[in-house]
Parts: sequence; C-alpha cells; structure tokens
Amino acid sequence: MEKISNWLLDGNNLAYAMSGLIGAFILAYFVYNTFSFVVLKERYHGIRFTTKNIAYITMFTAINVSVTVVISLTIPITVFPPIRIAFEGVMVKITGFIFGPIIGVLVALITEVLVMIFVPSFIHPAFIIVVISFGFIAGIGSSLLRLGKGYNWANMLLINLFFILFSVFILVIIDYFTGEINIFGIKVTKEVYKWFFAGSTLTCLFFVWVVYFSLLYKKNTKSLHVLLPIILFASASEYLSTSIISAWGDAGFLGIDGSKGYSAMLISRLVQAPLKILFNATVLYFTYKAVHPLIKRDR
Repeated sequence: MEKISNWLLDGNNLAYAMSGLIGAFILAYFVYNTFSFVVLKERYHGIRFTTKNIAYITMFTAINVSVTVVISLTIPITVFPPIRIAFEGVMVKITGFIFGPIIGVLVALITEVLVMIFVPSFIHPAFIIVVISFGFIAGIGSSLLRLGKGYNWANMLLINLFFILFSVFILVIIDYFTGEINIFGIKVTKEVYKWFFAGSTLTCLFFVWVVYFSLLYKKNTKSLHVLLPIILFASASEYLSTSIISAWGDAGFLGIDGSKGYSAMLISRLVQAPLKILFNATVLYFTYKAVHPLIKRDR
C-alpha cells in the first residue's frame, strides 16, 4: 500500500490514474450501449434524434462556444485554461445532463476544439480531459434522474457513499505517503494535508444535508428529484475531474510540474470545491428547469 500511495502522489500520477479511469468508463459505456442496441436489440432510452433535438444539440454547442469566446475577449484573464473551463464547463454539464453521456462527451469534445481555435491559449491535455469528463459525468446524472424518480433517498444515499468512499481513498493514500508534501516550497505535514481535504468534503456534506432536509420539510419532492442528481454529478465532477485532473494542468500552466506543484494545486482546488459545487448546482438546476420541457425523451 505504501508503494501505491507514494506512486500516486509522486508528480502527476494521481491525475494520470484518474484520467485513465474516467477514459475506461467512457469506453465501457460506449461499448455497452452499442452492444445492447445492436446485438441485444434493447429499447433505446434517451433523447429522440429528431430534427428538433439535433437542432437543440447544435444550439447548445454554439452557445457554449460563443459564450466562452465572448467572455475570453471581454475579460482577458479568462483566456487562461484554469479559469476558462469554469465557464465552459457549465454549458457542457447542462448539455450532458439533458442529452445523456454520449452527447455530453461529443459536445464537450467539439466545444473544446472550437474554443481552442477561436481563443488560442495554453494547451494542456489535462484541461481537454476535464471538459470531456464534465459531459460524461453529467450524462450519468441524467440516468440517475430517470431511474431515481420517486426514490430520492436512493440518490441521497449515492451522494453520501460517493463522499465517504472518495474521502477514505484520499485519506488512506495520504496516510501511507512517506514523501514530502510541499505547497510552493513550504513543507506541509500529512495531518495538515488531511485536514484541508476533510474540511472540504465535510463542508460539502453539510450543504447537501441542509438542502435535503429543507426541501423535505417543505415536501418539495419534485425539486429534490432534479436537484439530488445535479448535486451528485456536480460533486463528482468537482472532486474527480476539476480537483484531481485540473491540478495537473494548473501545475503545468504555472511551470511548477512535479510533486510540489501538483500538491499545491490539488489543495487549492479542494479548498474551492464546496463553493464551486454550490454555484454549479444552483446554475445547473435553474437552467435545467427552464430548458428540459423543450426536449423530447424516449423513456
């Protein structure tokens, strides 16, 4: 376990491992859906590829690219990838949540390529992987929205399981790590590192439980049905993708590659996570409520 922990926290290896894991899930999802539809002849669940819905997909892609380009031209600092993907990711997430994982991945890939063409900037594979994973993870959230209807407790259970399992994983590899953890050259003990992470996840769980009991008290189960999957995929995107993978790109962008740079960027991302999850969940919820009545799904 000690060797695994040291390898994961040495340089950008944790980011590499998470990128490979997400890539494997995306590939498995594509293979499974192709097999079930072509070979098993199972009924398709998802959006109907009508002319109207294809137009909506194209419109979402165009809006995402346009908004990102305009923001980058208006606010020069947003041309930098660590900041740009925060704006770009919102529309990619809502597209994935409405249209599903496959469309989410395709729209994310097309959007990122077009944005790089119109807004030349620092190019790093981490940021491309992050945007693609946004579309895929949000698309999985759309499946939970369909399957969790009437069972809000199930999605709440999944949210708590995600936080518990992810927290245990990070805390264990930190506990077994024998190397030095540095933040911009300042040595940090493992205990301090663990407190940064534990504080981040506990803050998120506190917000989730407050929202859950508030809506439950008001008997607003319809809002819970939509909001809980959004909170789940927003949290998964923030921790698995933005924190772990983007830290690799952040370190490369700032020219501080290596374990010191990655550790510093990872901690900074973890500290920001609760606020970003709250912001993303709020924006995505109201955007979805406004747009989803227009989209026809084959249930």
